[in-house]
Amino acid sequence: MYNSANSVEIYRNFLDWLFQTFNVQEQEFRVEILSHLKLSAGMKVLITGCGLGEDIPIVSKAVGLGGEVHAQDISKAMVLESAKNNTQPNTLFTISNANCLPYASGYFDAVFHFGGINLFGDTKKAIAELDRVCKKGGKVVFGDEGVAAHLRKTQYFDVAVCNNKLWAAEPPMDLLPHGALDVQLTYILGNCFYVIGFTSGEGFPYMNIDIPHKGTRGGTARTRYFGQLEGVSAETKAKVYAKARELNISAHQVLEDILRSAL
Repeated sequence: MYNSANSVEIYRNFLDWLFQTFNVQEQEFRVEILSHLKLSAGMKVLITGCGLGEDIPIVSKAVGLGGEVHAQDISKAMVLESAKNNTQPNTLFTISNANCLPYASGYFDAVFHFGGINLFGDTKKAIAELDRVCKKGGKVVFGDEGVAAHLRKTQYFDVAVCNNKLWAAEPPMDLLPHGALDVQLTYILGNCFYVIGFTSGEGFPYMNIDIPHKGTRGGTARTRYFGQLEGVSAETKAKVYAKARELNISAHQVLEDILRSAL
């Protein structure tokens, strides 16, 4: 549809309908959602699925001439229309696939996408690409159709999904990269669209698994997980805990002492 002769008109009609339906001023909406990126002068920003390019002037103004705005879409018609309406010297365009972005890893300070990721086919890969091209410590924000969970067993939900089946989609929280930090999930436009934001990180979040627990059980997160042994009888377990209370140490320490002396 987005490469057809009248794709620009179709998309513009959809946007007009969308903002009228939820009684939202489009410009105010765009300024608000882009504020999640925490933009400042000199930043390099990527907008994927840029559509008609209405977000570009807002981002361009925020980053200034010392920054860069890169706008991407798979639709040639959309990119051409975007480029025609945005001639800022710090704005660049690409016609490309969001599941395989033509940008170097860690190039951007912030990455933004709204409206389209539900249709990208491999959503996990699309999110991974948003994260890949973002600097560690940079901000990734994306969103699309998806009615909030607390409305899903209501007539409101049924009406929304009857109008557009994509509104039955759920926010892909389980597909975020393991290194995602400061993860936030919000809903907008009548709670029919999700917005997910996170700070790009590396590896799992920090967790010190060697802090000892106080109390009868004792041990650490490491020993409780990696030190699990074959089960013992309930009677033996009771004796271990009784000995721990008698000696005023943890059951973990009782077992450590017994096993070390026996091995």
